[in-house]
Amino acid sequence: MCAVKRPPPWLFVLTGMPYGVVGSFAGQVMPYVAERAGTKLDAIGWWGALLQLPTLLVFLYAPIVDIGPRRKHWLVLVSVLGAACLAASCMMPLPAHAGAFLACAVAAQVISGLVGSCNGGLMAVTMTDEQRGKASGWYNMGNLSGGGLSATAAIAMVGFEVEPWLIGLALAAMMVVPSLAALWIDEPARPVMSLGEVVRQTLADVRVVMFSREGLTGIALCMSPVGTAALVNYFSGMSAPYQASPGTVALVTGLGNVGLTALGAFVGGYLCDRYNRRVLYLVSGALTAVCAVAMALSPRVELTYVLGVTTYALITGFCYSAFTSTVLETIGKSDRAASTKYSLFVAAGNFAILYVGLIDTRFESGHGVEGVIASDAALNIAGVIILAIAFWRLGAFGKWRHTAEPTAELPTAVAHIHDHDQESS
Repeated sequence: MCAVKRPPPWLFVLTGMPYGVVGSFAGQVMPYVAERAGTKLDAIGWWGALLQLPTLLVFLYAPIVDIGPRRKHWLVLVSVLGAACLAASCMMPLPAHAGAFLACAVAAQVISGLVGSCNGGLMAVTMTDEQRGKASGWYNMGNLSGGGLSATAAIAMVGFEVEPWLIGLALAAMMVVPSLAALWIDEPARPVMSLGEVVRQTLADVRVVMFSREGLTGIALCMSPVGTAALVNYFSGMSAPYQASPGTVALVTGLGNVGLTALGAFVGGYLCDRYNRRVLYLVSGALTAVCAVAMALSPRVELTYVLGVTTYALITGFCYSAFTSTVLETIGKSDRAASTKYSLFVAAGNFAILYVGLIDTRFESGHGVEGVIASDAALNIAGVIILAIAFWRLGAFGKWRHTAEPTAELPTAVAHIHDHDQESS
């Protein structure tokens, strides 16, 4: 049988874009459209929470992409279906059809969440350990650029009162067209198995990771406040205390934010292929804390806002690459349940972003904007210290440099499962 041809890591910049388009719709486009339609801020907040809920639950239905068609075909399929739902949402006028608008947007989130699962599985299956950091960097660049470009285009089109169906069509195209790049990935064929065999093998494969030292410490890392970069979702609403102009806010939290985060992801991805990924993950949390402390102690002027937000954005990209590459390293080379396992860790990470954001924003009323930023720093520092001590005592850091493909110690009872996958590849 011919050897599988490894795809270039940069290809994942394209396959990651559809996921970013839907994410930016929930975080940027929806609030803007709803506000223009006269929706109150408290209602917009609840709508945002509703649209984010699927990111916490995707692991429950992610196993679907580990069966049936190859993941690259699943990726195109869910991108098309998600794009159709997103386009339908754009064509539901507010406030008259708020229910239908939200239903279609939530459907888009539910379906398109599988784009991330497909990408995680594809990177786990096709990338060598020496390439997973690069692939993580490129994937996050695609996710961020897709989100930034689509949000900018959609908000501009709404501002110019472009027909809703044209806005929906533009967003759909920005999802579907890049997803077609997945068809060039030489993905290994899956072994032909019955549904019962697939379910048993998937559960066994997931248990290997979830109940191993590497898996448990990996989940702890993902659910910790370390490297969540939660403030990136709130900086646009923190500009008034710094007297930042609307143009400044638009620049540093818009395309400027996307560009710097993508740069951080690119650099972080390459570093993660040279040095210990878990150590770099903790380093990303420490850098986040340093940036937040500096911003909290600086005067409330526009320059502080610009330097603080842009530096935080650069570190955020580093955090994202460290997270993705750490997850890929933890789940290893498995084939059958790669997307399911990847989604478990991502759901844990999304949960961390949610609770850190909620904790940080609770300090605004009593301590002002400095309290919000200081809370973020304190959570990251505490997380780094606790995890560093725990990982050191458990021996969960591994080697400082990557020199060879790691071989996981698998329980004998399931070792034959992985042998079967490798033979099928």
